[in-house]
Amino acid sequence: MNLLISLFLLSNLVANASIDDLALTQKVTADNLSIMGQGKSVESEKAKKGYLGRSFLPSLILEFGQERFQTGRYKSYSNPYGMLEARINLFRGGRDKIETDIRDLNARISEYNKSSAVRDQLNKVRKVQWQIIHNNELIKILENEEGQNNKIRSQAERRARSGVATKTDTLEFNIYSSELEEALESLKHENKILKISLLPLLGLTSEEELQFQDTLLHEHDDQLLSKNFQAAKHPVVTSMKAEYEGYQLQKRSNNLWWTPSLDVYGGYYLYTLRDRDYLAINARDDQVVGARVTFELFDGLKSYNQGSVSHYQAEAKRLQGQYLEKQTEAQYLMLKEDLLYTHEVMHYIEDRIKKSKDYLKATLDEYDRGVKNSLDALTAMQRYYRYEKQYLEKKKEYQVIKSDILALRGE
Repeated sequence: MNLLISLFLLSNLVANASIDDLALTQKVTADNLSIMGQGKSVESEKAKKGYLGRSFLPSLILEFGQERFQTGRYKSYSNPYGMLEARINLFRGGRDKIETDIRDLNARISEYNKSSAVRDQLNKVRKVQWQIIHNNELIKILENEEGQNNKIRSQAERRARSGVATKTDTLEFNIYSSELEEALESLKHENKILKISLLPLLGLTSEEELQFQDTLLHEHDDQLLSKNFQAAKHPVVTSMKAEYEGYQLQKRSNNLWWTPSLDVYGGYYLYTLRDRDYLAINARDDQVVGARVTFELFDGLKSYNQGSVSHYQAEAKRLQGQYLEKQTEAQYLMLKEDLLYTHEVMHYIEDRIKKSKDYLKATLDEYDRGVKNSLDALTAMQRYYRYEKQYLEKKKEYQVIKSDILALRGE
């Protein structure tokens, strides 16, 4: 059943050369082991939240035992001992609240990191798919070219038998046929490798076969280019800013080293005769209830030093975050420009394909009449199919650039 679902999803992902991003995102998020690991990291950080509330919970200590002892020349005694103690911290100079905020930030950072990982893995899948689709279409082009090459070679062989052409004319087509066959085998091998590389990205097993459609379309994706982009919301940037906030909070916490700590406590303590010189057991126990205020008057400048470290770490993250925001914005603008440029170049190649196709047709007609030789026919054919390959390469480049844009946008 999982195999059927996977094949259904993947067959729809590349329909009309337009990836079903929702299905693909769900597949990567649900079955990619790396993303699943990131999800567990998020859960781990979230489990640390709620520190402030837990800081008001009491700590309870129970201790008991039996002790045999002897003092000097007196006889030995065996007495029980034990204690039950409860302590509650009511105030720690606001440091517990700061620790709670730091843990909340760490949970957010882990979510940003997971979002970045999903974008990265998703982009890898898209690019591998576009390469596979490109290769499938290139295989078709090469097969058509090989068929055309064989057709012209047959004509060259007939001309050679009639004495109109030489044997070397035929060899030209044989050599090129060998090159085409090698290129076809290379593409089939590359597709096998690419499909294997997709398995861990999509959480599939090596026994499962992936199927893709064979055509890349020439898209006019003006809607994508017209969308607004905010680099400040990219998870890499927001993660850096959250780290900056975390170090700022750590600095605040370090600067509060001098603030008092208020604790209340209570307990019951039972001592042995070795500790209390009373034979009666009820004369050797204490009940205690109290409150304690603690001031740390000097900590050897440790907090001051750590506060300086946190300050410089915060500044580093602030500057890195600003740089990443500007870099991400510039990257997005460059990708948009590349997308527009690639689209324009495709129109130029389309024009060359049309003209070279007409030139090939005219050359083959003249070749049949004996006006052109075999080399002319081979050159005209290679030129036409070279433009076909260039056009296909640009279609792939367009989709790869678009994938990078979608990755930046988180779509």
